[in-house]
Amino acid sequence: MIEVRDLRKDYHTITAIDGVSFHVDRGEILGLLGSNGAGKSTTIKILAGLLRPTKGGVFLAGYDVIRQTLESKRMRGYMPEFPLLYDNLTGYELLYFIGQLLDMREEEIKERIERYSEAMELEDHLYSLIGTYSKGTRQKITFIMAIMNSPPVLLLDEPTAGLDPRFTRLLKDWILSFRGHGTSILLSTHITAVAEDVCDRVAIIHRGKIRTMGAINDLLNSTGTESLEEAFVQVVDAVEGRDERAYLTSGE
Repeated sequence: MIEVRDLRKDYHTITAIDGVSFHVDRGEILGLLGSNGAGKSTTIKILAGLLRPTKGGVFLAGYDVIRQTLESKRMRGYMPEFPLLYDNLTGYELLYFIGQLLDMREEEIKERIERYSEAMELEDHLYSLIGTYSKGTRQKITFIMAIMNSPPVLLLDEPTAGLDPRFTRLLKDWILSFRGHGTSILLSTHITAVAEDVCDRVAIIHRGKIRTMGAINDLLNSTGTESLEEAFVQVVDAVEGRDERAYLTSGE
């Protein structure tokens, strides 16, 4: 459902993404784990059709994101790390507008808004201006925007940022629920606990390259560590120290 082939993104003299390749099957969650500036958001923005790669291929649900941008956008829900929302609209107005852009039926739009806002406990904020929302409330409304039409692909960039522990748990439950219904999910995070809780496989990205990828247990075995946090630190330290040890890179 998600396929990335030899992806590269250059900004003048800076290479943000360098030869990244991976795939995400139907009903699978791949965690893109990396520090700030590692290349996670750039990769997801290219998949979302917001940036053009310097080279490489990206495909969502069989559509070429570069040549079939509009078709691919209909197949995905996208939750950016820093959402740009319309502060002078209410939450209800924004969600209704998004539903119309997605060509959803009016009855369906209203039902989804009611169901998702109740699940996220947004009823008290739904008719307030978005400009008055806290960061956590903005995250919730952004997640609902991403799932409004139950897309087959979800691209989630740091989805738990700004959420308190209770709603972090709720969001993770929702993500697992969508996986259970066959949604393919790419989730970027720098929080190893989030990746451990929801991801089937993890790709550690650092300085624009995937350094290792596989199921969490396989990563622990290959690095000789006992937690994903320890494995992540060891892989990044090895790169920074120019250690030539080869970690597990299967699972592509």
